[in-house]
Amino acid sequence: MHHRPSPLSVAETAKALRSGTATARAVVEDAIERADALDGPIGSLVWRDDDASRRAADAWDAAADAPLLAGVPVTVKDTFQIAGQPWRRASEAISDRPADETDLLPAAAFRAGLVQVGRAASPELAMTTSCESPLYGATRNPWDLKRSPGGSSGGPAAAVAAGIVPAALASDGGGSLRVPAAFCGLVGLKPGRGALPQRVQGWEGGSTEGVVTRDVRDTAILVRELSAPDPHGWAPPRGERIDAVADLEHAPDGMRIGLLTEAFDPAIPVDPEVAAAVEETAGVLRSLGHDVVRIPAPAAGAELMDIYPSVIIPAWLQQTALDEPERLQPYIRRVMAQADGLSAADYVRASIRTRRLARSASEEMFGALDAVLTPTSATRVPRIGVVLAELTANAPSRTSAVYEQTLAFTTVASMIGAPALTLPTHVDSDGLPIGSQLIGPQRSEELLLRLGRSLERHYAWDDRYPDVPADGM
Repeated sequence: MHHRPSPLSVAETAKALRSGTATARAVVEDAIERADALDGPIGSLVWRDDDASRRAADAWDAAADAPLLAGVPVTVKDTFQIAGQPWRRASEAISDRPADETDLLPAAAFRAGLVQVGRAASPELAMTTSCESPLYGATRNPWDLKRSPGGSSGGPAAAVAAGIVPAALASDGGGSLRVPAAFCGLVGLKPGRGALPQRVQGWEGGSTEGVVTRDVRDTAILVRELSAPDPHGWAPPRGERIDAVADLEHAPDGMRIGLLTEAFDPAIPVDPEVAAAVEETAGVLRSLGHDVVRIPAPAAGAELMDIYPSVIIPAWLQQTALDEPERLQPYIRRVMAQADGLSAADYVRASIRTRRLARSASEEMFGALDAVLTPTSATRVPRIGVVLAELTANAPSRTSAVYEQTLAFTTVASMIGAPALTLPTHVDSDGLPIGSQLIGPQRSEELLLRLGRSLERHYAWDDRYPDVPADGM
């Protein structure tokens, strides 16, 4: 294994570009070279247009008045529409014809100066917490090529962890951003509902979009630059950008934090190493002056985790335009079939129930607490194939043990629309990352980032890199 130092952070790259010590073309060319050298065994990128990336970089180099992030390379999850690019969502059931519009988050990213380097892998229709599909094969975790990078944003996380790009656009419908960030040793913020621009917040509002990076400052910078208020959005517009950057080093004082080490559905077991790691994180927070109290899972948690995969997700999946539906993986067809017998009234009943349960869970968690600390996942990093094999055999039931563990701490935060931040606080006995998750009430992104930064100073995870094999580098 050849150790390849990772590229500069978003902040360092932007500083080099603004000072003139680097050009956008050189920075993007370096990302392309890294993709060539590093991605072969990992498989994080599934589509590239290197010439288009170079042209975008050249345009920023020639611009008279460039924005803060002009020339910083990112990759974009394959679930995002970008005009002129294929929008296959890792599915053989969807043709490779180009999309005719660009989703709001990548559009905001491009306006902010970010330069796209490729599209990054997801599982078919973003439906699992692994990253394997019949169309693209398996994406591998840079920390151990036999392990999964998690999913569904496995490609974005693997690309950042491998050091191809310093950041990636990703999405999270129940843990799809946070689980891979945790498994790949990254920082991953699932913003609160409506925090970042999004035309349609899918899955009854549970599906949001965000970024994965190596460190908290990079996440704070990207969220600030991408969070311009959207006066035309379905959700009530946020009044101003989400800006934790200026106050990032000012750790919040004396917070009351709940420690949750049992799954939101208490029937799901939690790996002892994962539980021990988050207990240690709780100890660090206490040493930083916070009051950390153990809490039980909210009473609504288990039912929320039932209603989401049995009604909400199947009904939304059925809205996916498919060119050859018979080519879907059979387990996905079975999941979608759960919606066949639902009437409109059935769905609305489930929607109302979901919103009531979400409110109840939010009140129970944040009535007297400023934040909740949990593991990000109830399992350590699984081997490739484990989660997909479970779903292939068992879906649509909830009997897929490792799959259920991957989502045991993330799904409820999605359903209540709360911001949640995963931090790569620990490494397990196999040398693989373990994440700690902070969940906050609505509009607490800035607070979570400042709290996360105080933990980052303690753990110094920005010095931890996977040992990525490289060809000729």
